[in-house]
Amino acid sequence: MYPNLGYLFEDLFNIRLSGPFTILFAFQSFGFMMAMSFLAGAYTVYLELRRKEKRGLLQAVAKKTIVGTPASISDLLVNGVTGFILGFKLIEIFLDLKGFTDNPQEFILSSRGNLAGGVIVAALMVYLKYREKEKQRLSKPEEKTMLVWPRQMVGDITIIAAVSGLLGAKIFDSLEHLDSLVEDPIGTIFSFSGLAFYGGLIFGAIGVLYFAYRNKIPLLHMVDAAAPGLILAYGIGRIGCHVAGDGDWG
Repeated sequence: MYPNLGYLFEDLFNIRLSGPFTILFAFQSFGFMMAMSFLAGAYTVYLELRRKEKRGLLQAVAKKTIVGTPASISDLLVNGVTGFILGFKLIEIFLDLKGFTDNPQEFILSSRGNLAGGVIVAALMVYLKYREKEKQRLSKPEEKTMLVWPRQMVGDITIIAAVSGLLGAKIFDSLEHLDSLVEDPIGTIFSFSGLAFYGGLIFGAIGVLYFAYRNKIPLLHMVDAAAPGLILAYGIGRIGCHVAGDGDWG
């Protein structure tokens, strides 16, 4: 079995990875397959929603938005914090690739990072956001109404399903292993392992249905459109379990 992509590539192509290619050892096979499952599921949901739209079963939703406003403090702050985290970690990974590939989880959750890299990337992202808003800025901001089709919300639906699903999977797994939670609450909660499918399904469904309700997507059509993608995503995820050597035969 292949716990990470490095072993998979070495076995498939009968090579020994070296240099920058050793970063493949940092990508866990199960995590990679989980990401693929979300992408495949999202594309399937997109196709189903588009099919329903063509048949006239779903309609566009009118949404009001204000255009021409300058960059707000929250916009700049979000971009700055995001840029700092990315630069802080990514630059350090580039400078110490071996340390990252040896234990990616410990590396990511640790305080290790490159301060200068974080500041530079944060400043760059703040500047780019400011410039973007300035180009769109109007002397007098206007309120516009746009028609948004359900298929155009698939990106938001996928993010909500992923975040709420992973949260639910972690909560249910922690409840199933209360002894580990009591013994090491921080390690158990922030560990990259330990996910309960039913928790992910329940929380993910609640998150997606709430989003559909808020955006006036009929719930029955949302469930119907999500069903094929859910089955496909679950299958790909189970393949990831098997490839990673979890001994999970379904």
